Amino acid sequence: MKLTLICLTVAMLFVSIAQADVPNYEDHIKPLFRAHCLKCHNADDAEADLDLSSFAAVMKGGSSGEIVKAGLPESSQLYRAVIHADGVEAMPPESPKLTEEKLALVREWIRGGLIEGKGGQSQLRNVTAMLAPVSPGAPAPLPESLPHIELAKTVRPPIPQAMAASPGAPLFAVSGQEQVLLFGGKGEQASKSQTSSPPHLSLLGALPFPEGTIHDIKFSRNGSLLMAAGGRGSHSGRVVLFDVKTGARIAEIGDEVDSVLAADVSADHQYVAFGGPSKIVKVFSTKTGEPRHRIKKHTDWVTAVSFSPDRRMFATGDRSGGLHIWETEKGAIVFTLDEHKVRITDLSWRADGAVLASGAEDGNLILWSMKDGFPLRNITAHISKESPRYSRRTGLLAVDFSSDGRLLTSGRDGMVRLWSVDGEKQLELSIEGGLPVSASFLDDSAAAVVGTFDGSLHVFDLAVKSRTHLFRTAEVRSGGGER
Repeated sequence: MKLTLICLTVAMLFVSIAQADVPNYEDHIKPLFRAHCLKCHNADDAEADLDLSSFAAVMKGGSSGEIVKAGLPESSQLYRAVIHADGVEAMPPESPKLTEEKLALVREWIRGGLIEGKGGQSQLRNVTAMLAPVSPGAPAPLPESLPHIELAKTVRPPIPQAMAASPGAPLFAVSGQEQVLLFGGKGEQASKSQTSSPPHLSLLGALPFPEGTIHDIKFSRNGSLLMAAGGRGSHSGRVVLFDVKTGARIAEIGDEVDSVLAADVSADHQYVAFGGPSKIVKVFSTKTGEPRHRIKKHTDWVTAVSFSPDRRMFATGDRSGGLHIWETEKGAIVFTLDEHKVRITDLSWRADGAVLASGAEDGNLILWSMKDGFPLRNITAHISKESPRYSRRTGLLAVDFSSDGRLLTSGRDGMVRLWSVDGEKQLELSIEGGLPVSASFLDDSAAAVVGTFDGSLHVFDLAVKSRTHLFRTAEVRSGGGER
């Protein structure tokens, strides 16, 4: 659809107003349209059937359909036109793209929910109202008789790129050098975790993963199984299920010719889904080891896989921002969620299964309703305007839901942030040691564990915002280990 609505530059007055408050149509957007666009897009002369002279008309769109989607600027044709996105006629025509400050006015009006006037209601849904109460689960098991495995000795600690916390015990697992490392409380101290936040933690043991590099780790929903997925690039890949109590291998899934980058095990332990550079999502039965589904929807490497808490659906994301929801039993597509345009880095389901959180290298955190695939919030979680010469500062690397619906994220800006159910920032942590590549809630959400690029593992008591533990992912040959 031809859009000639943004044909001149936006006055700086509009930008200053937008920065002071969330933009609305009557006070911010309509004056912009009146000054520059209504000559071609008004009620009497609506080029391409597009009238921008009233809020209702803008919501109606033009001859090609709607031009704005509440909360989704990157999927709104109006915004895509002004940022000169591929596949859309650039506006203003034959003119330079507007500056970021001017584009922000339109972007934030859409992101804020297309508010009509001052004091008006956002068209974004109330996330808190959707939150269904979740009964606390049974306590999850702790390791009791792990085999003795020497901690790997390396020149430098491995990057803890994969991490997961048990859903019902003071226990977390992290990727090491061809090992899964288990840290947690034990004995009487662990049983008193509710009165000690967090409890004393230590290295409990390691599980061997000779298959190669570990790219993904997850606990099953009841905490009795631990899944590790990985392999060797362009050579082999596999998913392994371990018994948490004994450390025994109880299933080996897949025999891939490339590494597995993302995987998950269903809540009933019946299925394992995984993907990687092949761009194919595979679902296997854990009982028979046989494939159930082979899905070829993705057009790029599969980088994220996650089952819903009730196991009826699973989500998959790829390196180009493709995000899809599937039925577990039939393998049929439920939703395609279009907004991210770059690599999906992590996925997390809310405990009631009503909301899926997706994070990507664009720095955005999006909350999706699983009732209809509608975006509930699009949060600028880890976006930085700084552009260091040799590194990126924008990108969300990890996201995790707490049992009560809060969110924990880490990003390339070097920050770890805690978000409310509605997506409001509650807490911000700056982590020593560099880039926080992984993050997870721990001990019933009272604490958080963060893995950094230098191979360190930081445990924080969220109530007092202080670090309580510091570990390393391997014993360094020159000495070191746990501090």
